[in-house]
Amino acid sequence: MFGWYETIGLSGLTNVMRKLTFKFANQIPEWILFSLPDGLWIFSYVCLMLAIWQNSVSLKNTLWILIIPILAIGSEIGQLFGLVVGTFDLTDLLFYIFGMTLPFIFFTKTINLKFKFQ
Repeated sequence: MFGWYETIGLSGLTNVMRKLTFKFANQIPEWILFSLPDGLWIFSYVCLMLAIWQNSVSLKNTLWILIIPILAIGSEIGQLFGLVVGTFDLTDLLFYIFGMTLPFIFFTKTINLKFKFQ
């Protein structure tokens, strides 16, 4: 991410912002610093996909709506079993699951399920 900022000329600004916030890092719970951003990222992705598909969920678009959450959850579980490089974190897994399901809870009244099983 920071390499991208450098490429587009924003590294100076991001470095200043990082230096200003480092002094607060010890006062913020670890789950907010490390797990919440991932959960919010999954939440925003699912919301975006639902918006793109106009809150209509069908067999045709379910994969597109859930591909990123499935990859995130799968990679975390893969870390648990040593299949993916990294350290398994239950908090990360919970935030991925919450991020995936909360859009469906929040928008229950507007989501249109269109599943036809033949």
